[in-house]
Amino acid sequence: MAPSVMLDNASDFQSTVATAHSNGTPPRILLLSPPSLSSHPEILDDIVAAHDRSATDIQMLDRLSLSLVHLPDTTYDIVLILLDADQTRTESSRLLTSSVLQLIVKSLKPGGTLTSQDGTLADTESSERSEAIFAGLVIENGNMVKPNYSATDSVPLRLGKQKADGGAMATTSPVGTGVVSLNLTGKRKNGPVEDSTAAPAGVGFDLPGDDLDGNDDDDDELIDENDLLSDEDMKTTLIQ
Repeated sequence: MAPSVMLDNASDFQSTVATAHSNGTPPRILLLSPPSLSSHPEILDDIVAAHDRSATDIQMLDRLSLSLVHLPDTTYDIVLILLDADQTRTESSRLLTSSVLQLIVKSLKPGGTLTSQDGTLADTESSERSEAIFAGLVIENGNMVKPNYSATDSVPLRLGKQKADGGAMATTSPVGTGVVSLNLTGKRKNGPVEDSTAAPAGVGFDLPGDDLDGNDDDDDELIDENDLLSDEDMKTTLIQ
C-alpha cells in the first residue's frame, strides 16, 4: 500500500493587522526586506499579496543601510521588518544599525509602529530594540511606537473661583484703579491699596537740618583768627 501524502497549503507568513484610517483610506505600510529574500521571489510575492499594494512600499534593508535609497519623512503608519529566507532575523538584526533606525523613525508618522514579521522586535532584549528606543520609539502593546508629541491636552484657566477651604484668591479692583489685591482670608476686597510705607502715628525720624529745640539761630561760635596768635608768638624767630 502506497503511503498517503497530505499537502499543507497554509501560508507561513504572519500578516500584520492594520486598521484603516477614520476616513476609510488604508494605512501606509513599508516592508523592509533582508537581502536573502531577493533570491526567493516567491516568498516575497506571498508577503506582498497579503497587503494592499496601492498603500504598500518595499525596500531592501541592505540598500537602505548603504544610503542607496531614501525614505520619505512622516509617511508610514507601519514599518514591517521581514524575516530572512531561513525564517530568522539574523540578517535584519545585523542591518538595523542606529543610523538605519533613525531613518525609519523619521519615515514614521506620529503614532506609527515599527514591528517585525514574527512580532518579537519589542519583546526580545536585543541591541536593535535598545537602538530603537534610543532613536525615539517607545514600547506600547508589544510594538515599537513613535510618540505623538503634537497631541497636547489643554488645561482651562479659571479666575475668580474661591477655594472651598478658604484659601488665597486674587481679585481685581474697579476699572481704572490698576490695583490687584490678594485676599488671604477668602473675602473679596476692592479699592485702593493703603500706603504700607507710611510711618505709624507718634513715630518719626531725625533728619539733617531739623531744629529740635525750636531755635532757628545758628549756634556755632565764631572765632577771630587774629586771636589765635599772641604778641609773643609773633616775635618768635622761625627756625628753618
